[in-house]
Amino acid sequence: MPGDLILVNGHVMTGQLGEQPPASALAVWHGRIAAVGSDEEVLSWRRPGIEVIDLARRTVTPGFNDAHCHPISVGLSLQHVDARTPPNESITDIVRHIAERARQQPPGSWIVARGYDQARLREGRHPTRHDLDQATAEHPVVLIRACGHIGVANSPALARAGITATTPDPPGGTIDRDEHGEPTGVVREAALQMVRQQVPEPSEEQLAEALVLAGRQFLSDGVTSVAEAGIRKPEELRAYQRLAGERRLPVRTSLMLLIGPMLEPLVELGVQTGLGDAWLRIGPAKLFLDGSIGGRTARMSQPYLDQPETSGLWMEEPEVMRQKLLTAHRAGLQCCAHAIGDAAIELLLDIYEEALRRYPRADHRHRIEHCSILRPDLLDRIQRLGVIPIPGTTFLHDFQEVYLAGLGRERLRYAYAMRTFFDRGIVAAASTDAPVCATSAMLGIQTMLTRQNAAGQALWPEECISLEEAVRAYTYNGAYATFEEQLKGTIEPGKLADLTVLETDLRRISPDALGSVRVDFTIIEGEIAYQRPGAS
Repeated sequence: MPGDLILVNGHVMTGQLGEQPPASALAVWHGRIAAVGSDEEVLSWRRPGIEVIDLARRTVTPGFNDAHCHPISVGLSLQHVDARTPPNESITDIVRHIAERARQQPPGSWIVARGYDQARLREGRHPTRHDLDQATAEHPVVLIRACGHIGVANSPALARAGITATTPDPPGGTIDRDEHGEPTGVVREAALQMVRQQVPEPSEEQLAEALVLAGRQFLSDGVTSVAEAGIRKPEELRAYQRLAGERRLPVRTSLMLLIGPMLEPLVELGVQTGLGDAWLRIGPAKLFLDGSIGGRTARMSQPYLDQPETSGLWMEEPEVMRQKLLTAHRAGLQCCAHAIGDAAIELLLDIYEEALRRYPRADHRHRIEHCSILRPDLLDRIQRLGVIPIPGTTFLHDFQEVYLAGLGRERLRYAYAMRTFFDRGIVAAASTDAPVCATSAMLGIQTMLTRQNAAGQALWPEECISLEEAVRAYTYNGAYATFEEQLKGTIEPGKLADLTVLETDLRRISPDALGSVRVDFTIIEGEIAYQRPGAS
């Protein structure tokens, strides 16, 4: 139910740009922002029964909005073997954890592990099937890289997927092989899907429970809205609808529907982007154009430095992808596509430009998910077409080393170029791509201010932005990317009272320490949805 609340004695960051009068307090009435200003002004709204919270100089922002993440995968991954690096430092660590899980599960059942980054492992390489076979010979195992585009299968998992030395690479994927032509266990893109298809699908009930788990995680990080970056099948949509109908959906969600078997019936029914309400709505139609930089499958205009035999992969033939996006645009849907490499971004802009020329539409807000490796000419086109980049604002913190190894410094000049976006008036919405990166919005804000990796090394600091701009990218810009900026994204009268209260005054924190700032309260529609243990 919408709540009534007054917050005083704090630092209110409204999410608006430009000179704003200082504000220390705000009032919430029936779940909406009623007033913003000084303590004295806001306390005039005090009524019997309205709770007053003393912020004690803490910072309050609009609720964070993660513009591209995978809540279903976040929830499921919380139940998988944790293979992240860190805390794992070596392949031996990961193998040990998989072996521990094998002792807890019946023989023959699947074990899924997720999160490794070969660049940060002590061995400096991908694990192989031989490594994973040491953990168990009685369970099929798939170990998924942090990016989600590469995996490693043990021998039983390869057998289940029918992958042998004579298996050809599937379209849009590759099977790594040793000097004898035998599969190493490393499978990329469509080849990874050959393995993952053998893992039993979670039920609708299990999907719903995974969403509840993920929602709790997002709320603890101050996130009140998310964009689910890929509904693949009806069971996933039904799980979201079930929770929304039962009023158990933890965070507001916009759903990206993958362009595939689900698109045709949506077009026939006339389903449009925006169908739904403030809790659950239909978002854009989505397509994958390429892969990941870490997997060397993002489609580049030039070869990778450390793998000069490849410039990455297309997920489908460019003409096929062109026709799919044109169909979605013509049907009136907002469109988006996973495009990381500069060649993929160029193709996507070609398609968007053709779509808008053939079927003109005002205020289309078509998106580029990740929009990682840009060139000046691509920035010009993004600005001219009014396309919305959705940068992974934590990627440079987590993956800077592997980016540099594959592309070199110069080609990364405009990677996640937030300063350039703001200066050109391009609305870029911040995201985590969780579970690829952690759900922490504050780590993303830290990275936008510093462009530093975990070791403190900054990449093209010319693209750093201010704290106010970073908050804007994580709040208003996400709302704009889903046509909801009139409803949420800033703290101003009439908007939803979705708020994040942080444990301190952010202005007093060093930019390179922002990622460690904790969330004390997450408020949705005036009701406290999360309170950090110990916060008062």
